[in-house]
Amino acid sequence: MNLVAIGAHQDDIEVSCLGTLLLHREQRHAAITHVTITNGELGGQATPAVPREAIAATRAREAQAVADAIGARYVCLGLPDMYLRDTDGARDLLVDVLREARADVVLAPPPSDYHLDHTTASRLAFHATLAAAVRSLVTDRPPLDRAPALFYTDAVAGLDWEPSVFVDITSVFERKLELIALHASQMDATRAVGGWDLVRYAEIGNAFRGLQSGVPYAEAFAPALAWPRVRARSIAALA
Repeated sequence: MNLVAIGAHQDDIEVSCLGTLLLHREQRHAAITHVTITNGELGGQATPAVPREAIAATRAREAQAVADAIGARYVCLGLPDMYLRDTDGARDLLVDVLREARADVVLAPPPSDYHLDHTTASRLAFHATLAAAVRSLVTDRPPLDRAPALFYTDAVAGLDWEPSVFVDITSVFERKLELIALHASQMDATRAVGGWDLVRYAEIGNAFRGLQSGVPYAEAFAPALAWPRVRARSIAALA
């Protein structure tokens, strides 16, 4: 199974669904592609004097380090941080990534979230999952045989979002925290603006979703309820 995880920024995937990616890598030997849509150049809130180009380069190295650690391919579309828009060009870039990855399942930010880049990335993923299988849409890559299933990840702080699928990540939770900490620039940035860091955020958020679903730590998702992005599951998958 080929799994593509989409984030607006370089640490979004790690916070929202890295545990699930680790499980899929271990249990299903899934091919995984990390996609960040923006270059993250405005992520230097702890170090505002550092040039934007240097911040973007640092964040790319951090994201690549995490992808390397789990054997994933890392792709950055390089669009502007804080000013992401749902354009034809951005959509086509993402379509080509999904086609090249031969995506079966896509994880993307939820339609409701705290940041315009996140909600725009969600919209781009919604369009691209359908367009990737449209045979009459010609891009640099051949179309998929069918549209991949689309699942939305948790909203930041779980606000204004009701997940319906919970994944027990307890067995890989400590590894998730180790890899999140590789985003050293954003550990500092979140301390500067929120008073917490990414590791603490994951500890609280994944414990809360675990409390809801009867396990120590969980990640939460919701399927995109739009044809043809929904997949029937066998009864064994419901246990």
